[in-house]
Amino acid sequence: MQPILIESQYAGNCSYWNLLLKSKEIYIDSHEHYVRRSYRNRTHILGANGLLRLSIPLESGKSQHAAMKDVRISYNERWQELHWHSMVSAYSRSPYFDYYEDHLKKFYEQKFELLIDFNFQFMQTIASILKVDLSVKFTEKYFSKDEFFGTDYRSFILPNKKSEINFSSYPQVFSDRFPFEADLSILDVLFNKGTTSVEYLSKLSV
Repeated sequence: MQPILIESQYAGNCSYWNLLLKSKEIYIDSHEHYVRRSYRNRTHILGANGLLRLSIPLESGKSQHAAMKDVRISYNERWQELHWHSMVSAYSRSPYFDYYEDHLKKFYEQKFELLIDFNFQFMQTIASILKVDLSVKFTEKYFSKDEFFGTDYRSFILPNKKSEINFSSYPQVFSDRFPFEADLSILDVLFNKGTTSVEYLSKLSV
């Protein structure tokens, strides 16, 4: 597969990780301008009351129009506490939560100044849990679609855009209440499927 150019995401959903796992070279665009209503600062999980949309608040003003490398996280709200509480409520009864809890809890205790640093460290931690090596580099300039030497997947995966992938179902914590919810955060797969997560994500196809 050609090198891919993709945006930085908060945890990343299944479609995102499907691309990462299939790519030998991954370039994260650090010079694109922040795009609202995207997974750059948002991740979706399934809770007791249905879909939960978790968003990292950003500093107002400059960060709303800055290059991704300069977008700053706001701590005016207690979002870390809220996000972690939501994770625990959603997944504490899942088969693998206890195995991965300590690896992920630190992201809701430690403060990161920049969104791109938070996202990258989160990605590296998940890759470590999955026992995969990702070849990831940050772009040193902005590439237009015609300039990049591989496949441009920026803004290809969006919350309001239905994925073309056919998702096979797996048991979710609240399967007794809700039908299968596809293409959630990688965390949903991780907590529910554990050691078979890589196999599940790699096999996803259109």
